Amino acid sequence: MSIAVKDQPFSFVPKYKAMSRSSFLLLSAFAFLSCGSAPAPVDADGDGIISKEEEQAAVEQDQKPTKKFVEGKDYVVLERLRVIDAQGFGQPIEAYSILIPKGWKSQGGITWQVGNPCMIEGIKNRFTATSPDGQYALELYPVNQWEWWDDQLMLQTYMQRQQDPLTRRCPIAQPMDAGQFLQGPLAQEIGALVSNVEPNEAMNAVMRQQAQSQQYQQNGYSVEQRPSSAMGTLHFPDGSGGIALCSISMQISTMPNMMTGGQIASYTCQSVQKVAVKCPAGKEEEARKLLSAVLASFRMNPQWQAGVQRMFNNVAAVELQEGAKRAAMQREAANYSADLQQRTWEEGQASQDRIAEGWSQTLRGVETWKDPSGGSIELNSGYNEAWSRPDGSYILSNDPLFDPNVALQEDWKKLEKGR
Repeated sequence: MSIAVKDQPFSFVPKYKAMSRSSFLLLSAFAFLSCGSAPAPVDADGDGIISKEEEQAAVEQDQKPTKKFVEGKDYVVLERLRVIDAQGFGQPIEAYSILIPKGWKSQGGITWQVGNPCMIEGIKNRFTATSPDGQYALELYPVNQWEWWDDQLMLQTYMQRQQDPLTRRCPIAQPMDAGQFLQGPLAQEIGALVSNVEPNEAMNAVMRQQAQSQQYQQNGYSVEQRPSSAMGTLHFPDGSGGIALCSISMQISTMPNMMTGGQIASYTCQSVQKVAVKCPAGKEEEARKLLSAVLASFRMNPQWQAGVQRMFNNVAAVELQEGAKRAAMQREAANYSADLQQRTWEEGQASQDRIAEGWSQTLRGVETWKDPSGGSIELNSGYNEAWSRPDGSYILSNDPLFDPNVALQEDWKKLEKGR
């Protein structure tokens, strides 16, 4: 049997229908997605089987950031620093907390001066936070209180009492508003020259509103509040610059003068806030933003505040009992002054965080952010993205590719900028 095969040129032509345009696009998209998908799992142990651990390793490798983000350049981390009172109540307790940039070194805190005749100055809050390079420094200074009388006899009486440790009270000095105090005592305490001192009218309005409940007039006695606040530019001997602010509460108490039939006015002044930021010369705007964010983040511990208040109430009660043993005019003036001093402390403590909030708003260096639970926080302005986590830390960034959950492999919640 033979088979005849005709001579013809050899050719291979597959017999299939032409591919449609839609099918081609579908295959192209599949190929593109395959190229951009997670890396294939690797059989690391060589057993020929891809285990769950090897699959998870491939997923984690795909989630690692492709760009290396630099802290301080691509993002900023703010940590909540808790300032501790280690002496006052038998065991350490948090007095207050603030937000500062991560990596800053801090020192100082709350110290008690047992036996200080001036109640307000018996608790000193002296705190410093410094940037790693030492170019920026945040300084919180303790409260001062001083008193004055416009009646010469009363003034001489209290000056004499200052010489006796048993009757000594707060220092005696002439009244000063915030601008005078900033250029005088505070400039000396900071160790810098102060220029461009300006009253902060917006802050003054906030303080006056707070002081309205502390003003009254009855039976010849009256109490008037004259709060003030000011800010100035600092010039340090080493060439550094900076800014400083202070708030002064001035309480003018008028009472009958039993000897002359006229009136006696006593002045109680208190520096309720003294803060400074040292910075490189020409970087005062950055210092202003930093200070604004710190003040906005100030949170006082209510338990510590209540404990301090109880202590001052007890001291004030002893003052009143001792005052009852003095001569008539001295007794009335001393009792009245001790009562006013107590109320000055109460008002000062109750308004500390409100004053800090007022300053942060007038400095205009913060923006409000909201978390998914409905809470809000004011953080440094000038950033487009923000995240938080339960320990009180925050991250700010302007890089649209930055996500701390991916870049840092940590759990952070994204915040929404308030409107």
